[in-house]
Amino acid sequence: MKESAIILYSVLALFTSSWLEASPVRNDNQNYAVTNASVRVSNGVYKADFWVERLDNPDKPILTPEQIVELNKGILDENDEMANVSELEGAVSKQRLTDWLLEDPIPPDRQMFDRRGRPLKEAFYRELMGNMNLEGIRESNELIFGVIARRADIRAFPTDEPVLKSPSAKDFDVFQYSAIYPPQPVALLHKSKDEKWGFFQTPFVRGWIKMADVVFAMNRDDIKTKADKSLVITGSKVKVFKKQEVRSQKSEVRRKTVVETVPMGTTLVLQGEDKNRWLVKVPEKDKDGLLVWTDAYIEKRADVHIGPLSYTKQNVIKQAFKALGEGYGWGGRKGLRDCSSFIQDVFATMGINLPRNSSRQAAVGKVLMDLEESASPDDIKKALDLAVPGITLFGLNGHIMLYLGNINGNYYTLHQFFGYRDKDGFRTVNKAVVTNLELGKGSKMGPIWERIKSVNLVIPDGVN
Repeated sequence: MKESAIILYSVLALFTSSWLEASPVRNDNQNYAVTNASVRVSNGVYKADFWVERLDNPDKPILTPEQIVELNKGILDENDEMANVSELEGAVSKQRLTDWLLEDPIPPDRQMFDRRGRPLKEAFYRELMGNMNLEGIRESNELIFGVIARRADIRAFPTDEPVLKSPSAKDFDVFQYSAIYPPQPVALLHKSKDEKWGFFQTPFVRGWIKMADVVFAMNRDDIKTKADKSLVITGSKVKVFKKQEVRSQKSEVRRKTVVETVPMGTTLVLQGEDKNRWLVKVPEKDKDGLLVWTDAYIEKRADVHIGPLSYTKQNVIKQAFKALGEGYGWGGRKGLRDCSSFIQDVFATMGINLPRNSSRQAAVGKVLMDLEESASPDDIKKALDLAVPGITLFGLNGHIMLYLGNINGNYYTLHQFFGYRDKDGFRTVNKAVVTNLELGKGSKMGPIWERIKSVNLVIPDGVN
């Protein structure tokens, strides 16, 4: 089942309660940090090296490449919404496709609002249902394979119109599942009646994507390019340029054309290199509108790595800090990250394919405390004390955080964080921040650590 709307409600409930009892403070790097006023800390907590220097064996591999393959296989087996697109069956049945299309209720089971804060009426949902083209589903529906050609939104239904839980919740569009970037493979399962939208299986979720954002292949083999090496994006965002540079008619200055700006964790086929550039392949449409892989490049000064990074505590923490201070974007809106896409992108640089939403991420690997279990403060403390910096996730209802370490009994995390309400009103943070779990101490709800619902190590169960 799609969980975006459920998670959204949890997030909004979390951030509109008397959750935290502290104010955001700007640090030296102009990035937000949130700490409890009673906890004295050094500005060093806002730097990756501070945490790396406190680690035991920071550069020791946590898992071998073979163990990562097994971890990914287990994640895929446990998450129905994820898929190895190139290995999908060639067709999907009418019943299964119908179930997928109707996983989210329409109309929703509560009043929703449009972008102007007006209540949505039945006519909106009736038109939306009509465009879903349920009558066009066949007994057997053949898959058509393609590749994302440019950044695209993945939507719950075939519409760009934002749907809000409340008139004031303009940053949280319930219909926004995620963003997806080239060159991710996809499989078309179904088309909308107006044929402007397709219902796709992506590697991490099913949903509606605009047809114009996808380039289709003659067959599934074409969605993969053959090469011995890959280039992994390790910077927060990196520009990919067309290899063919157009010379200005007025001067010899070369103009660089950006194909796409891709996020951390993106993997591109590496074709070779020259003095200043990594040569890669990107998807485009040929004269017939079909997939063709064309030459592009990334500047060598960009933050990239040949192949995945080694999975070490040091690498995880250093990657996470590259996003410190960046803006928050629910569902990947405007090229930004939310809490779970931040975690997903960080671990992707090491070849680990995490689920897209926070509750599924909280179930990956060795679970020390389960979301479904009610735990006493003593049980929570015991689980927190078993956490390993850099490879442990802390989950709340609708939220996920990366554990950095413990200072004098205070647990610190790095996470994408929208905001919170304290005794003085709502405070918007809207950034990736470092926090400690004593936040909220002295408030009606108490410190955040008392509301931790999950603690899990991103390693296979059984691995020490």
